[in-house]
Amino acid sequence: MNRKIGVILSYVLMIFEVLSTLLLTPYIIRVLGQAEYGVYKLVAAVNSYLLLLDLGVGNAITRYVSKYRVENDIEHSRKFMGVAIIYYSVIAIVSVIVGVILVAVFPSAFAKGLSCEQSALGQQLLAITMINSAVTLGTAPYNNIIIAYEKFGVSKGSSILQIIIRIMLTYLALKCGMGSIGIVTVNLLMTVLCRGFFVWYVFFSIKLRPIFKGIESKFVKDIVTYSSLILLQMIATQLNGTVDQVLLGALIPASATIIAVYGVGTQIAGYFQSIGSSFNGVLMPGVVKLVEKGASPKELTDEMIRIGRLVFMVGGLIWSGFLVYGKEFVTLWAGKENLEAYIVAMILITAYLFITSESIGTQILWAKNEHKEQAYLKITIVLLNIILTILLIRWNPLIGATIGTFISLVLGDVGVMNLIFVKKINIDIIYYYRMLFKGILPCITISLFSGWLAKQFIFTGWSGLFLKIIVMVVAYSISMLVFGMNRYEKNLILSLIRRHR
Repeated sequence: MNRKIGVILSYVLMIFEVLSTLLLTPYIIRVLGQAEYGVYKLVAAVNSYLLLLDLGVGNAITRYVSKYRVENDIEHSRKFMGVAIIYYSVIAIVSVIVGVILVAVFPSAFAKGLSCEQSALGQQLLAITMINSAVTLGTAPYNNIIIAYEKFGVSKGSSILQIIIRIMLTYLALKCGMGSIGIVTVNLLMTVLCRGFFVWYVFFSIKLRPIFKGIESKFVKDIVTYSSLILLQMIATQLNGTVDQVLLGALIPASATIIAVYGVGTQIAGYFQSIGSSFNGVLMPGVVKLVEKGASPKELTDEMIRIGRLVFMVGGLIWSGFLVYGKEFVTLWAGKENLEAYIVAMILITAYLFITSESIGTQILWAKNEHKEQAYLKITIVLLNIILTILLIRWNPLIGATIGTFISLVLGDVGVMNLIFVKKINIDIIYYYRMLFKGILPCITISLFSGWLAKQFIFTGWSGLFLKIIVMVVAYSISMLVFGMNRYEKNLILSLIRRHR
């Protein structure tokens, strides 16, 4: 039950996150202008590397505390918490030191792509976001402990409330003329308040207190071994998501506007990605329990298919809708000057459609502690992304950067991962894809045709776009209910309907 509630709340949180950025981004772009928005996105990309100092320990907390809960081993949970608190306290200090260095070198690193005024603004933004990262890292253990204890109402609910308050404060900050400085200041304030609540909840509600004495070296070694491999995957994911903007800023003259367009495209792709990945943390405790009980390869394959199909159903509808109406949406939402962001988003969304559908496999690997080869292979593919991007942006900065990332994602997160799943979990990958596509691909085809047909007769504008989307959703939903869904999926829908009567 906790798992189902967690998944539902994760999707509710995802909807709030997407809607908040959908509503705010056009206003932010208009208030800041293309150039300042480009600097803002570039700083966000640079700052995101500070979060890599997590070094994979955050995932280890969820994994190990979940494991100790299954074993009812409170002592090791408290020892693990002690190790995590010491580690993250040090990391928070290190992140500040690294952040100060990044602020100092920012103007010289992006001298080719930014003007002096833009570099000065970038330094101010980076200084504030650096503090935000330090607070996030310093309090990371508490958020992960809450998730490991499956207190999803607390974790997701507080995040939803944080989003609502942040929207209002960001709007007020922009109205007062604070610009991008106001945005990052509001983000810092909300992080401090939300993370402070997490700390209080762990100590006084869960009542888990750390132990700093009697920690065995083998215990720490196991944690470091597990976390170091997660770190490589985090680096790979982070580079795929942000290296293009950094390379554009460093190598392409006067690139602030290009970065802004690319940022709009990747932001849309990020919305899509969040649909599949938003509940991965929720699934982790359940996957750990499944693995600890000795699930067979057939059971793990069925779990991948069950979760993968649900993600693919939703993703397939959004993918087809964006393919047909994406240009119209981007024009209405971000303006004609950002129309090329449609190409960026469409290319990346195509890759994420498959990546998110099989992401539960990565959770299984982590739970089984079988992610060593995955980490090494993925970081190799990312290096290919950097090389391709450097070469391709000289041909076409915007499209070249996108294609480089697409190739990296498909090779690394689809091709390589499928090989890993077969080798490490004994997944029947052919059977997996056959069952993943069964019934859903015809429904996507019907959705595309209904969308194209509606496009011929329904007017443009927000109201017209909304009506056309409804046509696609209705056509897709009916076809899914008639022949697309299997018995389990239909029963799942029916159970949700009965529960809300």
